Amino acid sequence: ATHMIKFFNSMIFKGVVAHLLLFVILFMSSFDYNFAHLSTFIGYYLFSLVFVLVFLNQQHRMIVNVSKQINDIKNGYLNRDKIPKGTSEINELYDEILKLGEDIVRTQNNLENQRNQLDSILAYMVDGVIATDRRGNIIMANKSALHYLNTDNDLLMQKNIVEVLKITDQYNFYDLLEKEPEITIETHDSGNESISLHIKFALFRRESGFISGIIAVLHDMTEQDKAERERRLFVSNVSHELRTPLTSVKAYLEALEDGAIEDKETASSFINVSLTETNRMIRMISDLLTLSRMDQDRIVLNKEMINLIAFLDYQINRLDQILETESNDLISSNFTLVRKYSEQPIWVEIDTDKIAQVIDNIIGNAIKYSPKGGTITISVEKRESDVLISISDQGMGIPKSDLLKIFDRFYRVDNASRNSKVGGTGLGLSIVHDIVKIHGGTIFASSEGEGKGTTFSFTLPYSLEAADDWDDGTDEFEFEDNE
Repeated sequence: ATHMIKFFNSMIFKGVVAHLLLFVILFMSSFDYNFAHLSTFIGYYLFSLVFVLVFLNQQHRMIVNVSKQINDIKNGYLNRDKIPKGTSEINELYDEILKLGEDIVRTQNNLENQRNQLDSILAYMVDGVIATDRRGNIIMANKSALHYLNTDNDLLMQKNIVEVLKITDQYNFYDLLEKEPEITIETHDSGNESISLHIKFALFRRESGFISGIIAVLHDMTEQDKAERERRLFVSNVSHELRTPLTSVKAYLEALEDGAIEDKETASSFINVSLTETNRMIRMISDLLTLSRMDQDRIVLNKEMINLIAFLDYQINRLDQILETESNDLISSNFTLVRKYSEQPIWVEIDTDKIAQVIDNIIGNAIKYSPKGGTITISVEKRESDVLISISDQGMGIPKSDLLKIFDRFYRVDNASRNSKVGGTGLGLSIVHDIVKIHGGTIFASSEGEGKGTTFSFTLPYSLEAADDWDDGTDEFEFEDNE
């Protein structure tokens, strides 16, 4: 039925009908003559009908070709091979359609390229991006947004943005349209890590100015917030650590000014305390400068290939000598340094001064925080790509909740020890951590809990090929005493 309707509406059918009506009118106008010469009249009719059919069929084919070309253009395909024949007007129309098709295809390619570029940009953006329709339902979200919100694309699509961001108690969608606020939310990402997201909203408008939705940009502020908290804590700790000894020195100086200087014994005591506090501040400032240089990568390591076993023996012998000769409040108990390693040489490339500082600090802490004395064990394990050095004591131990924090600057397990004689500057383990790190190693601590001792372990890179080059069968090695 559809084909019949198309045929009756076609140019050929209408042309044939018009041609027939024209000959009927001509036949009736001279009926007697035409009836007498009926065969001739019919011949004229058939001859002209064939001419009309040929002409109309050619035009019909031309129009069909034009129509097909338009349909191809609509489907994104431009066929330039067909050059139909027809009247100059139709040919001109066909040429214009070809030009239009080329413009459309070019525009579609440009739009497709731009869309691919935009998709790539969105896919690799660190910030999350979410787009909604004019009702607030999500129509697009990039990978970062899905990661930050711990969801997938299918679950997110068509949900309302205020529900997804869990801000329904503060805003509805129309509030976001009117106010375009900046908000911060706390959530968990796909790795189940707590993150802080800073979200900015912007209206999405068409060229006509009509608002067709809203775009939300999600920026992970977790590291920045952490850095800011650490900066504030650092400033607070430095202020506290410097203010305390300065206040003490000021009080003693004022007492001396008020007359205590006349009592030689009291004055001497006050001066000794002031010097102790001043030296402590100098050590702290020196440690801070060391950490600052490390932060700015301004520390240059003077590395040399040495026998680690001979190096450790030298350091332990030196500390043994100090424990035997030194007598003060800090070393009031008996300690034994035990070596738990083979005498077979292990060649590593290190800055001996810096690693000596690491060993001194760790063993020094073991002595300070082991009031009952006991054994301090130094062990060495050669592994596939590094050497593990462990130093264990039988001292106060560290609660498990504090193990990951002890390398933070100014962190102390017992804050009450800030002003104690063994308090130190609170920066020693931070410096140790950075020294090991710039050597390409790692450092960590383990403890079974309070009163059960602590083990500090750190690694140093080890290359079997380099060791073979240096290992000449001797373990003799001399170290300069720089003290």
